[in-house]
Amino acid sequence: MRRYYLHTRNGVFYAEILTSTGVKRSARSTGARSRDKATNIVEKWLINGLPALRKRKPKPASIEADHHTILKAIKRAVLDQDGAMAIVCALRDRGLIDFCVTKAWPRREKLIPFLLSFWDLSDSPYLRDKKAHGRSITVTYCRAAIKKIQRYWRPRFGDGKEISEVTRSDIREFALSIKESGLSCSSVNNIMVVGTTAMKWAHNEGIIPYDPSAGLGTFTGDKVSRDILTEEETEALFRGKWADKRAYAAALLSLTTGLRSGEVRALRQNDIGEGTLSVAHSWNDDEGLKCPKNGEKRVVPLLPEVRSLLLGLLQETPHKETANPFIFYSPCAEKPCPSIIFLRYFRLACRSLLIDLESRKLDFHSFRHCFSTRMAERIEGNKVAKITGHKSEAAAKVYQGHITARILSEMGSETASEFRSILQYQRIEPEPPKEQIMKIIPKSKNLH
Repeated sequence: MRRYYLHTRNGVFYAEILTSTGVKRSARSTGARSRDKATNIVEKWLINGLPALRKRKPKPASIEADHHTILKAIKRAVLDQDGAMAIVCALRDRGLIDFCVTKAWPRREKLIPFLLSFWDLSDSPYLRDKKAHGRSITVTYCRAAIKKIQRYWRPRFGDGKEISEVTRSDIREFALSIKESGLSCSSVNNIMVVGTTAMKWAHNEGIIPYDPSAGLGTFTGDKVSRDILTEEETEALFRGKWADKRAYAAALLSLTTGLRSGEVRALRQNDIGEGTLSVAHSWNDDEGLKCPKNGEKRVVPLLPEVRSLLLGLLQETPHKETANPFIFYSPCAEKPCPSIIFLRYFRLACRSLLIDLESRKLDFHSFRHCFSTRMAERIEGNKVAKITGHKSEAAAKVYQGHITARILSEMGSETASEFRSILQYQRIEPEPPKEQIMKIIPKSKNLH
């Protein structure tokens, strides 16, 4: 009975050994190139058994062959813009190139001109889109962004570098260099975001094939929180005499209502009610009157002593003939007094009491924080937030609901009780006679 068959492959003899039932096994190489030698090897296998199979060593890939194969495929393929970019992006992902852009890419823009245009309110499609969707982008913020680009981004990257040539390494090294210059973490983050925001948008719009800033983290560190005055310091501050009545009244108003500086400056005659104050605007030196921060109008309780101060300022304004004049007046009827007036005389009053302004980070905004902190100890935080206009995405509906008369009454009562010791020291003239008030605020005026 035949027990095996021999055949050749490329000059080498292979043996197909039969099982007891006559079935051929898989062919095994004898390694021999002559039939006699191959026959001797197979006879030994039949006596001693088949040798164990050896694992094949993988053949090393031929890089040169791969290159040729890829190049041939590219030359034969019909490539469009997306296909070309997919190829160079694959090379970038393997670390073989630093950036990927082709001549077929629709836009090749210089980095610095692009960033300057991106934050130009009159020319930026990004900013137009934000405004169209109701997002607040102020002129002040855009001007500050342009200053950061001129001061930090331009010296680093120059005017010749294209935005598509900016690499992840470039962004990382730039951020580290700014941090090492001694700036705070928040300052570095603010400088970086004016560029990284533009790059993210450019990638989404197809201007660059990938965002080099994607995944890079922000800097964190010890944040210096804004301090507030102690109760003793606050009482001493308002017991003293201030050199400017507007600054004194603004500080006391912010302390007892939580208004921001811009909201104080924007107040006009018609905003004063019998026991309430309408906070419908904020003043920005670049944009003039605009909605308060977060776009929420609100009504706050106005204590009688503070109301008297505001009416006194209206009596002193040089713009009595102006319809609905600013309470915190300036030489120009169309503008309120500058915010530096509030800050300057606040600092003078603090220094007269030897209060450390610098290390404690005290400024005019500290009055708002003082109000929020002290009132939160008396009533629920959500009620305080409705008065101060604080707003977060998570609590927007809770904090910015309709302010009821009961909340206003409760807040007014608690505010008067909390600041009673301070209000007794106010040094502005008492409230004008009722007939004079009627001339300033008509009885028919309805704030609600």
